[in-house]
Amino acid sequence: MQNLSKEIQNQGKSQEAGFTLIEVMVVVAIIGILVAVAVPQYQDYIARSRIVEGMNLSSSAKLAVTEAFASRGTIPMDEATNGSFTFGPTRSVKLIEITPSGAIAIDYQVSVAPAGKNTLHLIPTNEPDANAPKPLDLSKPEGSTWSGGWSCRSTETNLLSQLLPSECRISK
Repeated sequence: MQNLSKEIQNQGKSQEAGFTLIEVMVVVAIIGILVAVAVPQYQDYIARSRIVEGMNLSSSAKLAVTEAFASRGTIPMDEATNGSFTFGPTRSVKLIEITPSGAIAIDYQVSVAPAGKNTLHLIPTNEPDANAPKPLDLSKPEGSTWSGGWSCRSTETNLLSQLLPSECRISK
């Protein structure tokens, strides 16, 4: 009887432990599916962080427009801020410029967004929290009552909607 129980124990030990080929293939397939979903999401996440970087870099342009408007009133803002705002390209942001109306155009590098779909506009408005705020033209008399508000919800923005921060998306 003892010999029989030792023989059964030895048989159990002689079986090899490990994964079958099918189990390994299933694990590899699951990892492949996860990577196929995760990589595009990660790339969008990085692009969105670069969009926010451009918005942060535009703070000095917003300050220049605000100061020019407060001191000089309704005049073309690109001329009024000439010399008070300069920008050098970065890895993410190609150009930040102030338009005559006082809006700020942020052009991103093609590594952030495809060419032709890489501009974000920050607009001066009296209703920055509105879903579709009315932009003010600070170079014309109707812009003379600007409260100093800014919004990134502009119809001039041509960035892909998935790259826009949530506060910049216009609900339809």
